[in-house]
Parts: sequence; structure tokens; C-alpha cells
Amino acid sequence: MADRNDTDAIQTTNTSFEIIHALQELGPARLSAIADRLGLAESTTHRHLQTLSDLRYVSRDGDRYQIGLRFARLGRAAQTRDPAYEMAKPHIQELAEETGERAQFVVEDHGLGIYLHVETGSRAVRVGFGVGRQIHLHSSSAGKAILAHSPREHVDDILDQWGLPAHATNTITDRDALYDELETVRERGVAFNREEHVDGLNGTAVPVKRDGRAVGALAVAGPSHRLTGEWFEDEVPSMMLAAANELELNVTYASDASATDHIVE
Repeated sequence: MADRNDTDAIQTTNTSFEIIHALQELGPARLSAIADRLGLAESTTHRHLQTLSDLRYVSRDGDRYQIGLRFARLGRAAQTRDPAYEMAKPHIQELAEETGERAQFVVEDHGLGIYLHVETGSRAVRVGFGVGRQIHLHSSSAGKAILAHSPREHVDDILDQWGLPAHATNTITDRDALYDELETVRERGVAFNREEHVDGLNGTAVPVKRDGRAVGALAVAGPSHRLTGEWFEDEVPSMMLAAANELELNVTYASDASATDHIVE
């Protein structure tokens, strides 16, 4: 009986999160639309929505339901759980201003890349990759910068779980080819994405390291006709390497100061 109760509880939790994700995609939606999206009975959907509403994770306006603002606090907590995450924000803002393109700070979570900070420069194209967006790591410059400075066993686990799906014409879909690419990234300290995630879009990224491992990556992306040549290969990477170096120093100093605070004399 305990096993059955556990299974029911897991299914209930899964359904609640499926409803939350559906609301994220649909925006304000009626009960019928949510139930149809998930293939659930309206009575079942209503019970979950009522519970989520009681917990203030879902709000209701008339006959439409939407994500509750209580999630804002949780999202903020996730964005600031590591000092490096918050410290990266001004560097992303500066890179966007300097390059005029789209700048972002990406971290790895459960084998996927998560956009934590995104800033758009004066010429940036808007391709829909906002804060919180999840991406496969192998097809982006930021993802390759992170993978290149992760233990091989961890990279293998990620590839086993998520595979190497093709997102664009030039996506690397062969594991050995990706390993060769990651070796090049380690040697140069810079990763490139040449229309591998979105056709017509190039990107370059550098890791932000702590104790030899990447806690995230600074990245710049823009149209391939503009992000090209020496600007793409050398100048933008130089800006990012300088920013990453300063950020790493700040992160290391913050970690050392935190450790010192806990010393009892």
C-alpha cells in the first residue's frame, strides 16, 4: 500500500508541474484549454488548479488562470543561489553595450544550459532566448565552453541523457567530433558556435571558472553576416576573456572572504 501511495503522490506532483508548464506556454488560459493541452479531464485539472491557487502558485482572473507571482521569489532565489550568478550581471550588461549584440550568462543545470542573464545591445536580434530558457549544451558556444571545462564522465552522462539533437544545419551531432571540438575550446579558452544552434546566428563564449570547473559562461551572439571575421574570432572574445578574468577574481575573492568569515579564532 505504501508503494501505491508513493506512486500516486509522484503522479500528482508530475501533473501539477505539467499544469504549471502549460500555463507558462499558454499564458492566461481557461480551464478547458489547459485540460485539452494536457489531455486531462477538466475535473482533474480543476482540482490541481485549486490546490495551486490555494498555495498562491496560480492566480485566477475571471475564468482564466495564470502563473502566480509567488514564482518570482523562487526564480530570484535560483538566480542568486551562487554569488557568481549575481556578479555576472554587470559584465553581461557591459558586453551588450560594447558589442551592440545579444550577451548572456549561461549555467548548466541537470545537463541543460539555462539562461540566467540576458541583455540586448543596440543592434541585437531578438531570437526568443529569454531568462530561464533551457537549451542543449552541445549546440551553443556557451554550452561548449561549459562542457569543455567539465569532467569527461559528467559530459558523457549529459550526452547519454540528452543526446546530440540537430538544431541547425551545422549542429555537431557526432560524439567524437564534439570531443575534438571541446579539446580545441580547452586549448584556446574560447568556444564558437557557427550557425550550430540557429541558422544565420553565430556565437562565441568563454567559461567562468572556479577551482578549474566552469560555473557558467559569458556569451555573445549575433547575425552571422555581422559576427564574423576578426571581430568574431578575436575582438569579441578578447572582451569576454577580460570580463571573465575580472569575474573569476571577484568570485574567488568572495569565496575566500566567506571562508574567512567562518574561521573561529
